[in-house]
Amino acid sequence: MTGATSCKKLLTENPQSSIVPSFLSTQGGLEGGIAGVYNDFRSNYGTEGFELTQYGGTDENFAGVSAQNNGIFSTYNGINGGTFSGAWNTWYQDINTLNGILKFGPTAGLPASTLNLYLGQAKFLRAYCYYYLVTTYGAVPLHTTFNTQASSSDTRAPIADIYNLIVQDLNDAITELPPTVTAPFLGKTATQATAQFMLAKAYLTRGWSSVSQANDFAQAATIASTLISNKSTYGIDLWQDYGDAFKIANDYGKEVLLVSDHDNNTTYGEYIPGASGGVAQNVLPNLFRWNYVTLTSAASDNEATIPVVLNTGGGVSMMFRDVADGRPYSRAMPTPYVFNQVFPERAMDTRYNKTFQTAWIANTTPTGSSNTVIGSQSVTTPRGTLICGVDTAIWMPGNEVTDAQRATFKGVIITPSQYGPNIFPTTKKFDDPTRSGPNDPSTRPRCLIRFAEAYFVAAEAYFKSGDLTNAAKYLNFIRERAAYDPAKSPGQNTADALAMDITPGQVTLDFILDEYSREFYNEPRRWNDLVRTQSLLRRVAMYNPQANQYIQPFDVLRPIPQDEINAILTGPAMAQNPGY
Repeated sequence: MTGATSCKKLLTENPQSSIVPSFLSTQGGLEGGIAGVYNDFRSNYGTEGFELTQYGGTDENFAGVSAQNNGIFSTYNGINGGTFSGAWNTWYQDINTLNGILKFGPTAGLPASTLNLYLGQAKFLRAYCYYYLVTTYGAVPLHTTFNTQASSSDTRAPIADIYNLIVQDLNDAITELPPTVTAPFLGKTATQATAQFMLAKAYLTRGWSSVSQANDFAQAATIASTLISNKSTYGIDLWQDYGDAFKIANDYGKEVLLVSDHDNNTTYGEYIPGASGGVAQNVLPNLFRWNYVTLTSAASDNEATIPVVLNTGGGVSMMFRDVADGRPYSRAMPTPYVFNQVFPERAMDTRYNKTFQTAWIANTTPTGSSNTVIGSQSVTTPRGTLICGVDTAIWMPGNEVTDAQRATFKGVIITPSQYGPNIFPTTKKFDDPTRSGPNDPSTRPRCLIRFAEAYFVAAEAYFKSGDLTNAAKYLNFIRERAAYDPAKSPGQNTADALAMDITPGQVTLDFILDEYSREFYNEPRRWNDLVRTQSLLRRVAMYNPQANQYIQPFDVLRPIPQDEINAILTGPAMAQNPGY
């Protein structure tokens, strides 16, 4: 939102073509400005490039076979100051809009309760933007005034000042926002609970940083645990079943605190049918999906000693691309760490099976019709004929199986020893069966904050405070929920939940990080968790030899966009982050 004083004729004839500062003194202007910032979230969240910055190059993922040029985020080879320009520019445009709302909002003549709602939204969103910036780039420019003209000078503010603003904005937002979502900001926009969560996380993150204050971890623990204790006040809670957190019917449910909305109505979204990527296109469901259509009935003789190979022109595909199984991008595959360290326990911990798709039902024939299909044939033993819509064509049981088991299975069994950049279990948390076709982007909202994270913030903060008893307590809330299986009896669920409990002596930083992976695997955030806990370099060295060849100590910060540095023509030059 900029001033346009030299365009009086244009503004007189067509005032909606530009938004002048005075418009922010009206209720419509305040609503429009806040809605515009929420709209901008989808320019980042859900898009391929931005999401890749959150999960690539960590202990959780190797580059998939189709990582393409985005492999720089897995190898840390080629990241430069232009890579992050889009996100940087979006955040600062939004910050300026929010500064305008905070400046002009009090002159709009609104009732105190209405004005507080708008100011609370603006302060929460400004704190959210700065939290991303400071945790991604370190010291960044700190703008708190509304700019109507371009400037050729800028400076990076001390990190301590940025955190001070974040804390102040969030404290104000807690007092100004309502307890639950209130019109006109519906869906899953900021509330008192959202602001409390972000305040707890800001204290936690600052506590790990170079500008930590003595009570940061204690503050984070108190705020997060109080939020959990008062969850009924805010209408938030965990689902009993971990899998319910990812059902499309629960996208705006009780476990969601904040989302970035996507919509196929172009009045409210920027959906493009069949789009393979681009600004505001939610392709998150596609990124962690292997190209299942390339596996043929002749791909393997289904013996453990024979590696699975993909179709090279001979053989009949066992699958065709459909909405249920999704559009395969193959951008990232799980590292062995995910199978061996994160999910070794699967009898009681249900999160593995609720995170990964491990079976594909036969859906094609040599002619593409939908009746009895492919003769699935072993080199040595015929195994029968796959039936469309009935038989499993591809199965990844998550463990090794015997040759005898393989010999009786009609389809192809793929075990961990056969996983690779081409073939791996698919993350199914973001599946969107409502799409019109398998190549369409998703219109599901991208969840930015899930209430489950409040338990982790509390546990991590108590751990850093030396209170292992409370750290274990909050981790056990999460672990007990993970044991729930609706197919089991109440008594068995109770027994499994108790068996999942850990003792205070088991709480270490690495255990907490493993638990983060169990709960949030491929909900793009891992780079941030590892950087916050000063664990990125260590954990990559432990679990990701692919990225460890390239990662450097300076990779705990991203480069300042070169466009920003080049635009500083007056006063001192802006320094780039070390190493770039």
